[in-house]
Amino acid sequence: MAFNFDKDTDWIFTFCKNCWDFKKFVFQKPINFELKNSYIGICTNCKKNQRINLMEARDYYGHLNDHNN
Repeated sequence: MAFNFDKDTDWIFTFCKNCWDFKKFVFQKPINFELKNSYIGICTNCKKNQRINLMEARDYYGHLNDHNN
């Protein structure tokens, strides 16, 4: 299943610097990959706030989409 950047979503899977693993992060509002460079997200595993670099996340999901299409 490919990640849809046009659909409003308030969560992504990305690397947690506290858990040292890829975890689900939730955000207070839908992510806008075009207008923002980063958002503060909360890891659903360790419950720590982290600044998520959206450029890195977009590249990661873009790479996964290339392999899922």
